Amino acid sequence: MTNRAFLAAAAATLLAACSSGGPGESSAAPAPADNPFRYDVPSPPTVTYQISDTNTMIMNMPPQGEIDMAQTSSATLALTFVADSGGLRVSGTVSDYSSGMSSSMMGDMGVGGGEVSGDLEFVIGPWGDVEMVSIPEVTGGPLPVATPFQFNAPDLFPRFPGHPLEPGDTWADTMTSSADLEEVAELSGAGENSTIYTYTLVGDTVVAGLTLHKITISGFGTMQVSATEVEAGEEVSQDMTSTVDGFYLWDADRRLVVLADLVRTVDGMMSMGGLGAMAMTGAGPSRMRLVN
Repeated sequence: MTNRAFLAAAAATLLAACSSGGPGESSAAPAPADNPFRYDVPSPPTVTYQISDTNTMIMNMPPQGEIDMAQTSSATLALTFVADSGGLRVSGTVSDYSSGMSSSMMGDMGVGGGEVSGDLEFVIGPWGDVEMVSIPEVTGGPLPVATPFQFNAPDLFPRFPGHPLEPGDTWADTMTSSADLEEVAELSGAGENSTIYTYTLVGDTVVAGLTLHKITISGFGTMQVSATEVEAGEEVSQDMTSTVDGFYLWDADRRLVVLADLVRTVDGMMSMGGLGAMAMTGAGPSRMRLVN
Protein backbone atom coordinates (compact mmCIF):
# COMPACT_ATOMS: atom_id res chain seq x y z
CA MET A 1 0.00 0.00 0.00
CA THR A 2 1.38 3.41 -0.95
CA ASN A 3 2.08 6.20 1.52
CA ARG A 4 -0.75 8.09 -0.17
CA ALA A 5 -3.21 5.28 0.51
CA PHE A 6 -1.93 4.97 4.07
CA LEU A 7 -2.59 8.65 4.67
CA ALA A 8 -6.03 8.41 3.10
CA ALA A 9 -6.91 5.55 5.43
CA ALA A 10 -5.62 7.57 8.38
CA ALA A 11 -7.74 10.50 7.25
CA ALA A 12 -10.75 8.21 7.15
CA THR A 13 -10.03 7.20 10.73
CA LEU A 14 -9.99 10.80 11.83
CA LEU A 15 -13.08 11.55 9.78
CA ALA A 16 -15.01 8.70 11.36
CA ALA A 17 -13.81 9.68 14.83
CA CYS A 18 -14.79 13.30 14.32
CA SER A 19 -17.73 13.00 11.94
CA SER A 20 -20.56 15.48 12.39
CA GLY A 21 -23.63 14.04 14.00
CA GLY A 22 -27.15 13.72 12.79
CA PRO A 23 -30.33 14.25 14.76
CA GLY A 24 -30.53 12.72 18.20
CA GLU A 25 -33.60 11.95 20.27
CA SER A 26 -34.78 15.57 20.42
CA SER A 27 -37.41 16.70 22.86
CA ALA A 28 -40.83 17.66 21.52
CA ALA A 29 -41.31 20.12 24.38
CA PRO A 30 -41.88 23.80 23.53
CA ALA A 31 -39.04 26.25 24.04
CA PRO A 32 -40.21 28.94 26.48
CA ALA A 33 -38.17 32.12 26.27
CA ASP A 34 -37.56 32.20 30.04
CA ASN A 35 -35.68 28.86 30.03
CA PRO A 36 -31.97 29.87 29.99
CA PHE A 37 -30.90 26.43 28.76
CA ARG A 38 -32.01 26.70 25.14
CA TYR A 39 -30.57 28.08 21.91
CA ASP A 40 -31.72 31.40 20.47
CA VAL A 41 -30.34 34.15 18.23
CA PRO A 42 -27.62 35.86 20.29
CA SER A 43 -27.16 39.60 20.47
CA PRO A 44 -25.21 40.48 18.39
CA PRO A 45 -26.04 37.60 16.01
CA THR A 46 -22.47 37.19 14.69
CA VAL A 47 -19.87 35.69 17.02
CA THR A 48 -16.25 34.59 16.67
CA TYR A 49 -14.68 31.43 18.08
CA GLN A 50 -11.13 30.16 18.12
CA ILE A 51 -10.94 26.39 17.76
CA SER A 52 -8.07 23.94 18.12
CA ASP A 53 -7.77 20.18 17.87
CA THR A 54 -4.98 17.69 18.57
CA ASN A 55 -5.08 13.94 17.94
CA THR A 56 -2.27 11.44 18.52
CA MET A 57 -2.88 8.00 17.03
CA ILE A 58 -0.78 4.91 17.80
CA MET A 59 -1.04 1.90 15.47
CA ASN A 60 0.51 -1.52 16.00
CA MET A 61 1.25 -2.52 12.39
CA PRO A 62 2.88 -5.95 11.89
CA PRO A 63 5.69 -6.46 10.99
CA GLN A 64 6.82 -2.82 11.34
CA GLY A 65 5.62 -2.60 14.92
CA GLU A 66 4.26 0.49 16.63
CA ILE A 67 3.68 3.59 14.48
CA ASP A 68 2.52 6.93 15.81
CA MET A 69 0.80 9.75 13.96
CA ALA A 70 0.02 13.18 15.40
CA GLN A 71 -2.30 15.73 13.80
CA THR A 72 -2.99 19.29 14.95
CA SER A 73 -5.23 22.02 13.58
CA SER A 74 -6.47 25.46 14.57
CA ALA A 75 -8.70 28.12 13.04
CA THR A 76 -10.82 31.18 13.66
CA LEU A 77 -14.50 30.64 13.06
CA ALA A 78 -17.03 33.44 12.49
CA LEU A 79 -20.63 32.24 12.95
CA THR A 80 -23.84 34.09 12.10
CA PHE A 81 -27.13 32.97 13.72
CA VAL A 82 -30.54 33.61 12.14
CA ALA A 83 -33.98 32.30 13.05
CA ASP A 84 -35.06 29.22 11.08
CA SER A 85 -38.10 26.95 11.03
CA GLY A 86 -35.93 24.25 12.64
CA GLY A 87 -34.62 26.63 15.32
CA LEU A 88 -31.49 28.51 14.23
CA ARG A 89 -29.58 28.44 10.97
CA VAL A 90 -25.88 29.00 11.53
CA SER A 91 -23.49 29.91 8.73
CA GLY A 92 -19.77 30.27 9.19
CA THR A 93 -16.52 31.35 7.59
CA VAL A 94 -13.13 29.87 8.44
CA SER A 95 -9.94 31.95 8.60
CA ASP A 96 -6.40 31.64 9.99
CA TYR A 97 -6.50 27.89 9.39
CA SER A 98 -3.32 25.93 10.03
CA SER A 99 -2.61 22.23 10.39
CA GLY A 100 0.20 19.78 10.79
CA MET A 101 0.80 16.06 10.71
CA SER A 102 3.82 14.00 11.64
CA SER A 103 4.50 10.27 11.75
CA SER A 104 7.38 8.09 12.86
CA MET A 105 6.90 6.18 9.61
CA MET A 106 6.83 9.12 7.20
CA GLY A 107 8.20 12.05 9.17
CA ASP A 108 6.82 15.58 9.10
CA MET A 109 4.06 15.88 6.51
CA GLY A 110 3.72 19.62 6.66
CA VAL A 111 2.75 22.40 8.97
CA GLY A 112 1.04 25.48 7.64
CA GLY A 113 -2.14 26.92 6.30
CA GLY A 114 -4.31 24.73 4.15
CA GLU A 115 -6.84 26.27 1.80
CA VAL A 116 -10.41 26.13 3.13
CA SER A 117 -13.09 26.32 0.47
CA GLY A 118 -16.86 26.01 0.68
CA ASP A 119 -19.40 26.95 3.31
CA LEU A 120 -19.97 25.81 6.87
CA GLU A 121 -23.66 25.68 7.62
CA PHE A 122 -25.85 23.83 10.10
CA VAL A 123 -29.27 24.08 11.73
CA ILE A 124 -29.47 23.82 15.51
CA GLY A 125 -32.76 23.29 17.31
CA PRO A 126 -33.79 25.02 20.56
CA TRP A 127 -32.44 22.10 22.61
CA GLY A 128 -29.22 21.60 20.63
CA ASP A 129 -30.08 18.93 18.04
CA VAL A 130 -27.81 19.64 15.06
CA GLU A 131 -28.35 18.97 11.36
CA MET A 132 -25.25 19.64 9.29
CA VAL A 133 -25.96 21.28 5.92
CA SER A 134 -22.46 21.76 4.52
CA ILE A 135 -18.83 21.46 5.65
CA PRO A 136 -15.88 23.24 4.00
CA GLU A 137 -13.09 21.26 2.36
CA VAL A 138 -9.40 21.58 3.19
CA THR A 139 -6.75 21.24 0.47
CA GLY A 140 -3.06 22.00 0.47
CA GLY A 141 -2.56 20.94 4.09
CA PRO A 142 -0.57 18.01 5.49
CA LEU A 143 -2.63 15.37 3.69
CA PRO A 144 -2.16 14.77 -0.04
CA VAL A 145 -5.95 14.54 -0.47
CA ALA A 146 -8.82 16.95 0.19
CA THR A 147 -10.53 16.32 3.52
CA PRO A 148 -13.58 17.84 5.25
CA PHE A 149 -12.85 20.65 7.69
CA GLN A 150 -12.86 19.18 11.21
CA PHE A 151 -15.79 20.75 13.05
CA ASN A 152 -17.87 18.75 15.53
CA ALA A 153 -21.01 20.81 15.99
CA PRO A 154 -22.82 18.08 17.99
CA ASP A 155 -19.89 17.85 20.42
CA LEU A 156 -19.17 21.56 20.65
CA PHE A 157 -22.78 22.60 21.30
CA PRO A 158 -24.36 20.69 24.23
CA ARG A 159 -27.82 19.21 24.10
CA PHE A 160 -30.44 20.33 26.63
CA PRO A 161 -33.36 18.29 28.00
CA GLY A 162 -36.17 20.77 27.25
CA HIS A 163 -37.00 21.84 30.80
CA PRO A 164 -35.47 24.17 33.42
CA LEU A 165 -32.36 22.88 35.18
CA GLU A 166 -30.93 23.08 38.69
CA PRO A 167 -27.34 22.42 39.80
CA GLY A 168 -26.79 18.67 40.07
CA ASP A 169 -29.32 17.78 37.35
CA THR A 170 -28.18 15.08 34.90
CA TRP A 171 -29.62 14.20 31.50
CA ALA A 172 -28.68 11.86 28.64
CA ASP A 173 -28.84 11.93 24.86
CA THR A 174 -28.13 9.42 22.09
CA MET A 175 -26.71 10.61 18.77
CA THR A 176 -26.00 8.75 15.55
CA SER A 177 -24.05 9.95 12.52
CA SER A 178 -22.62 8.74 9.25
CA ALA A 179 -19.67 9.71 7.07
CA ASP A 180 -19.53 9.32 3.30
CA LEU A 181 -15.87 8.41 2.78
CA GLU A 182 -16.11 9.27 -0.90
CA GLU A 183 -15.35 12.78 0.36
CA VAL A 184 -11.81 11.40 0.84
CA ALA A 185 -10.56 11.04 -2.72
CA GLU A 186 -8.62 7.80 -2.16
CA LEU A 187 -11.49 5.89 -0.54
CA SER A 188 -14.97 4.65 -1.38
CA GLY A 189 -17.21 3.53 1.47
CA ALA A 190 -19.05 4.68 4.57
CA GLY A 191 -18.73 4.99 8.34
CA GLU A 192 -21.31 4.84 11.11
CA ASN A 193 -21.04 6.34 14.59
CA SER A 194 -23.38 6.09 17.61
CA THR A 195 -22.69 7.86 20.91
CA ILE A 196 -24.52 8.09 24.24
CA TYR A 197 -23.84 11.40 26.03
CA THR A 198 -24.43 12.17 29.70
CA TYR A 199 -24.55 15.82 30.81
CA THR A 200 -24.52 17.32 34.32
CA LEU A 201 -25.18 20.92 35.32
CA VAL A 202 -22.44 21.47 37.91
CA GLY A 203 -23.33 25.04 38.89
CA ASP A 204 -22.26 28.63 38.31
CA THR A 205 -18.78 30.04 37.87
CA VAL A 206 -17.59 33.63 37.40
CA VAL A 207 -15.14 34.39 34.58
CA ALA A 208 -13.95 37.98 34.03
CA GLY A 209 -16.94 39.23 36.00
CA LEU A 210 -19.43 37.20 33.93
CA THR A 211 -21.56 34.50 35.58
CA LEU A 212 -21.52 31.32 33.49
CA HIS A 213 -23.02 27.84 33.92
CA LYS A 214 -20.61 24.89 33.95
CA ILE A 215 -21.92 21.73 32.27
CA THR A 216 -19.89 18.51 32.17
CA ILE A 217 -20.15 15.91 29.40
CA SER A 218 -19.24 12.22 29.27
CA GLY A 219 -19.85 10.13 26.16
CA PHE A 220 -19.25 6.59 24.91
CA GLY A 221 -19.58 5.62 21.27
CA THR A 222 -19.03 2.90 18.69
CA MET A 223 -17.73 3.42 15.15
CA GLN A 224 -17.64 1.11 12.14
CA VAL A 225 -16.00 1.92 8.80
CA SER A 226 -16.08 -0.18 5.63
CA ALA A 227 -14.29 1.15 2.54
CA THR A 228 -12.16 0.36 -0.48
CA GLU A 229 -8.89 2.09 -1.36
CA VAL A 230 -9.70 3.02 -4.96
CA GLU A 231 -6.26 2.88 -6.60
CA ALA A 232 -5.19 -0.52 -5.26
CA GLY A 233 -8.67 -1.98 -4.72
CA GLU A 234 -7.79 -2.97 -1.15
CA GLU A 235 -10.37 -3.21 1.61
CA VAL A 236 -10.19 -0.90 4.62
CA SER A 237 -12.33 -1.51 7.70
CA GLN A 238 -12.53 -0.32 11.30
CA ASP A 239 -14.30 -1.38 14.47
CA MET A 240 -13.67 1.27 17.12
CA THR A 241 -14.99 2.60 20.40
CA SER A 242 -14.72 6.24 21.40
CA THR A 243 -15.12 8.45 24.45
CA VAL A 244 -15.49 12.17 25.02
CA ASP A 245 -15.13 13.89 28.39
CA GLY A 246 -14.96 17.54 29.34
CA PHE A 247 -17.05 20.59 30.11
CA TYR A 248 -18.80 23.64 28.69
CA LEU A 249 -19.24 27.16 30.02
CA TRP A 250 -22.67 28.46 29.01
CA ASP A 251 -23.76 32.11 28.85
CA ALA A 252 -27.48 32.04 29.70
CA ASP A 253 -28.03 35.68 28.70
CA ARG A 254 -26.62 35.31 25.15
CA ARG A 255 -27.62 31.61 24.81
CA LEU A 256 -24.06 30.81 23.75
CA VAL A 257 -21.25 28.39 24.53
CA VAL A 258 -18.37 30.51 25.84
CA LEU A 259 -15.98 27.58 26.14
CA ALA A 260 -16.02 23.92 25.11
CA ASP A 261 -13.05 21.97 26.54
CA LEU A 262 -13.14 18.28 25.57
CA VAL A 263 -10.85 15.25 25.37
CA ARG A 264 -11.64 12.47 22.89
CA THR A 265 -10.25 8.94 22.75
CA VAL A 266 -10.59 6.09 20.24
CA ASP A 267 -9.61 2.43 20.59
CA GLY A 268 -10.08 -0.62 18.40
CA MET A 269 -8.98 -2.49 15.31
CA MET A 270 -8.36 -1.46 11.71
CA SER A 271 -7.73 -3.69 8.68
CA MET A 272 -5.92 -2.32 5.63
CA GLY A 273 -5.66 -4.77 2.72
CA GLY A 274 -2.36 -6.63 2.60
CA LEU A 275 -1.17 -4.98 5.82
CA GLY A 276 -3.69 -7.02 7.78
CA ALA A 277 -5.33 -6.07 11.05
CA MET A 278 -3.77 -3.61 13.47
CA ALA A 279 -4.68 -2.30 16.90
CA MET A 280 -5.26 1.45 17.14
CA THR A 281 -5.55 3.89 20.03
CA GLY A 282 -5.85 7.65 19.90
CA ALA A 283 -6.47 10.60 22.17
CA GLY A 284 -6.41 14.36 22.08
CA PRO A 285 -8.03 17.58 23.29
CA SER A 286 -10.44 19.82 21.38
CA ARG A 287 -11.18 23.39 22.40
CA MET A 288 -13.61 26.04 21.20
CA ARG A 289 -13.35 29.47 22.88
CA LEU A 290 -15.62 32.48 22.31
CA VAL A 291 -13.61 35.55 21.28
CA ASN A 292 -16.50 37.99 20.93
